[in-house]
Amino acid sequence: MIGPVLLIGAAGYALGRARVVEAQPLTAVSVAVLVPAISFYAVTTGIGDHSVLARMTIYLILQLVLIGAITAAVAAACGWDRTRRTGLMLATLFSNAGNAGLPLALFAWGTRGLAAALAFFAVQAVIVNMLAAYLAAQADSGARRALRTLARLPVTYAVAVGLALDVLGIVPPAPVAKAAELLANGAVAVMLLLIGVQLAQVRPHGEWPAITVATVIRLGAAPVLAWVTAPWVGLEGVARQTSILQSSLPTAVTAAIWASEFGAAPALVSGAVIVTTLASPLPVAVLLTLLR
Repeated sequence: MIGPVLLIGAAGYALGRARVVEAQPLTAVSVAVLVPAISFYAVTTGIGDHSVLARMTIYLILQLVLIGAITAAVAAACGWDRTRRTGLMLATLFSNAGNAGLPLALFAWGTRGLAAALAFFAVQAVIVNMLAAYLAAQADSGARRALRTLARLPVTYAVAVGLALDVLGIVPPAPVAKAAELLANGAVAVMLLLIGVQLAQVRPHGEWPAITVATVIRLGAAPVLAWVTAPWVGLEGVARQTSILQSSLPTAVTAAIWASEFGAAPALVSGAVIVTTLASPLPVAVLLTLLR
């Protein structure tokens, strides 16, 4: 899981150190095209049984509330400013359920696991990208301006159109579906390159305490909460197993995109993506063993 992630991130780091690529153009492309494409693709392909999807939605919201409360308490105890608190939220709330969670679910539970993981990822694509964009925007501009910013972001409309098509039972036209698939498949690689570029150009020297806290919460507290709360919402079988797994993975790559776009402690969030990914193999292996 981490080998390709580290190789692509290292390539981005080398490009950033050599100043061949700047972070801002990659961020702009990600925000304007790649994140909306991933969200649209996930929503139009991953939604299946709506009753299970409703439970996954409640479950994901519950995780966000509990982890958010822990993160807010720790940030307040440390006396961190608003920007760093927001960066810590972005680094702890959102898991890498896409490019890490989907192949792991397929490996562990076969096609049934992949189908359930796609459903969870569709829910996360809607909630996480909207919430992450709002959190990052309000770090600098406040809640009201953040809502106006959210209304202007392409991801808002990609999610809205995808959900509308699903509710109406309309299959996207073949060229649209294929374009979204191609963009979604290439998006993760570009985002990982961006993280490497960010780490080269905005080094997280002063962010190591916050990165350490983020790592403990994301890989320590999040799996425990995910395991304990799954029965509360009636998740069972493969849906329960995949939901726990995907809620327990390293920091989401898209969190770093939004942090970079809005200046919400990008060095902290990018550092958390790398560190949690590096530290994840052992806890994820233990979790998979327990779930299987």
